[in-house]
Amino acid sequence: MKKIEQIIEAVNDGQASTQHSVSRVVQAKLHSYLNEMLSMCSDIIGAMVSNSDGLAWSQQLQAGLDPHRFAAMSSALLALSDNLMRETNQGTPKNVLIESDSGNIFVMHAGTNLLLTIFTSSTTNLGMPLAYAKKAADEIAAMNINFN
Repeated sequence: MKKIEQIIEAVNDGQASTQHSVSRVVQAKLHSYLNEMLSMCSDIIGAMVSNSDGLAWSQQLQAGLDPHRFAAMSSALLALSDNLMRETNQGTPKNVLIESDSGNIFVMHAGTNLLLTIFTSSTTNLGMPLAYAKKAADEIAAMNINFN
């Protein structure tokens, strides 16, 4: 567990200027997808788009949540899930769900190199947030962002 925390800290330390790698046009479009998702589904209380390297690209998070830490953790979680599924010949995970007494977190692929993380309250019926998140992830994937 200590090793995972060290990795997250190392990634987080190098992310002070992550916005330089994302064009303002792409950021604005991602931000609009997040805003639309949050306005259409009141059960979603926060959302973030990050890349597979753990860099936050766009976020609508509750006050006090560090987008860079959550981007790094989301990337690590989805990468571990991808490896687990690949090792067991189960394909690619559609999403990862973490449920707790205080809330829920979904992490899902949004194209090849991006992921979408959403946060809900603990009393939420998970069907609607998942449907809206899937729609947003598909729209983000359709942007075909070039990672060169």
